[in-house]
Amino acid sequence: MNLSIDFEDDYLDEDEIDLIKLVSSSADVTNQYIVFEGSNKEYYAINVAKVEELFVYNKENLVHNNTNKLIKGIADVRSHMTSLVCFDDWFLNEKIDENLYEILIFCYFSAQYIGLIVKQVVDIVSIMPSQMQSSSKSNELTTFVASITLGKNTYLCTIFDTDKLLFDLYGENSISNTLTCRPLESRKLVLFADDSRLVRKMAYDSFERLGVNFKIFEDGEELLLFLEAIDVEDIGIFLLDIEMPKKTGIDVINALKEEKKYLNIPIIVHTNMANSSISDTLYSKNVSKIIGKVDFKTIESSIREYML
Repeated sequence: MNLSIDFEDDYLDEDEIDLIKLVSSSADVTNQYIVFEGSNKEYYAINVAKVEELFVYNKENLVHNNTNKLIKGIADVRSHMTSLVCFDDWFLNEKIDENLYEILIFCYFSAQYIGLIVKQVVDIVSIMPSQMQSSSKSNELTTFVASITLGKNTYLCTIFDTDKLLFDLYGENSISNTLTCRPLESRKLVLFADDSRLVRKMAYDSFERLGVNFKIFEDGEELLLFLEAIDVEDIGIFLLDIEMPKKTGIDVINALKEEKKYLNIPIIVHTNMANSSISDTLYSKNVSKIIGKVDFKTIESSIREYML
């Protein structure tokens, strides 16, 4: 589904707060991104599958009973008490007049509702994995940078790490507690791919605690290349994120389906963007389980379930 928004000034009527419903149950939004402008006039993006709606930002309808300095306040958005955070504050961009912030991006990911306050939304564009380059090593708040076209011009756009945002807002409360259990009695490999630096670190700690053999990759392409060097009998499970540069989780799943030797190896998808359409697509591709981020308690129990 192709999405478009017209944000002319006369369209931002304070009496018409709800601008657009972004995600429908039939939408294939894997490669669709909302692009918005930061205070530094650079472009940032978030996947449409993580967004519920866009609203005109009304700073009057807030309560300020929070202790986290990143959280501007709490608002009732669609009957959900939602923490609001200014993107530029979190990303450490330059300070500008608060009155210049016009849009609230109402997000839902990792079982959390978050209101992201931004200066303005520019467009909704398609960003393919081949356009993305990993950037988490240079900035832990990002996952990758992509080249996008707006009008007749080409710009660089930063896709920020939503898992890191959630962790910075809520800390340990934003993730499911991990299990305390005896080491797993299997020598087969857990192959894990995720573009988030934070999530890769959490996965490393989890797998070490489980006592499993594992290999962690920054994207799907790295994982597929690794398969050329190992025996299929050494693989116990695939654990994949969806949204990754170069090769997405779905790209990896499609490649695995083409090789009969991988058909009996469980595939678990670990994602914060599984709307009903994406979930249906994944299960149609024989994915064993879909787990929300960053639920390492369920990941650990699922590894034990599928590898023993």
